Amino acid sequence: MFKLISLVVLALAAALVGSAEVGYSVTTPSTVTNSSLSFGSHYAVLNLDLINASVGSVNGTAQGQAWIKNTAKWIDAVHSQSPPPISIFSRVYFSTHLLPEISANAPFMSTVAAVGNITESSVSSQIYPRFKLLPRYDVALQKTRFFAGADNALVQILRSQKIDTVIISGIRTSGVVLSTAMRLFDLDFKVYVIANNTIETGDDATAINNVILRGILPKMPLDVITIEQAIDALSRSEATYY
Repeated sequence: MFKLISLVVLALAAALVGSAEVGYSVTTPSTVTNSSLSFGSHYAVLNLDLINASVGSVNGTAQGQAWIKNTAKWIDAVHSQSPPPISIFSRVYFSTHLLPEISANAPFMSTVAAVGNITESSVSSQIYPRFKLLPRYDVALQKTRFFAGADNALVQILRSQKIDTVIISGIRTSGVVLSTAMRLFDLDFKVYVIANNTIETGDDATAINNVILRGILPKMPLDVITIEQAIDALSRSEATYY
């Protein structure tokens, strides 16, 4: 049964994120040269679209396995903090099989249409098993567009908890990562994107991934950091207990 479910997830994933080409780099240069990087005391960790439908499209590749390993390493390191910071996971799904949150001609529909009726209980919308949510602390939010805060409480949570800094991981670089980073930047949050924890799929995936991480985000400017820097910064950061 598990094997059958896995095959179904892989098929759905291929439809959701496009072709099998994967863009991922472990050598993306950091925009931060400060060896004493800290996220401060009011920061939140955003883990975006780490669901079966998305992750299942890359987990059969060497690049995908490297991305999964680094992202899981980061999530585990965050959870080991005492107290742990706010971690917010986004999930793509709709309220019913009729997809009431989106119209047939909405641009985002072209991304999710091939997946079918993805709802909260769908296997394809569940968080990929390698990425664990910390009970009583982590938050999982439904989203129905590229932006991780589309029609949910993301920004409300960040404002309520006086968050000024966010650290982003996710799939895809050109989708939820780019959209969310730019939107939160415009809302005056300090934004860090962990280069090792983002991955691109589809045509020209490598080129697109590099352009975004090495060109577009630094140009804004948003900070792109390595997973080593991110984990090291945790030791100098002190999350506010909420």
